[in-house]
Amino acid sequence: MTRLKFLLGLFCTYAAYYTIVLLCDHRRQKQPAAKPNEELPARDQPSPVEPAIEKKGGTGTVLKHNTVARSLYAYDNSNHTQMVHVRFDPQTVDLLNKFKMATGTDITKFVAFAVKYLFESNPELKNIIKQYLQNTTL
Repeated sequence: MTRLKFLLGLFCTYAAYYTIVLLCDHRRQKQPAAKPNEELPARDQPSPVEPAIEKKGGTGTVLKHNTVARSLYAYDNSNHTQMVHVRFDPQTVDLLNKFKMATGTDITKFVAFAVKYLFESNPELKNIIKQYLQNTTL
């Protein structure tokens, strides 16, 4: 049970972090571009909020574009039929609702993308699950 709580805590942390990253990326894209010969003041320069992620080759990767935000918008969850009920704290629910209003992205799509991205970027989680299943007697 503690492993499950740990994984859910880790997932919620990832979800909150990438929500902030996506919102900052969305806000940065709305800012007008500076003229080529005009330098931006240091406070107006966009900060590098996008995590350093190398795109993995292969067809199974969830990141299909150069940013997480674009990959989230392009993510297709129309063929997902299974349902899992997830519980969030009130602050995370409020943040997810604001994210939905700001971007128009469905919360279900966001959570599905975040979980898939979590497992793809951390293959050691799959190893933990496999080892647990091997050690469990049926």
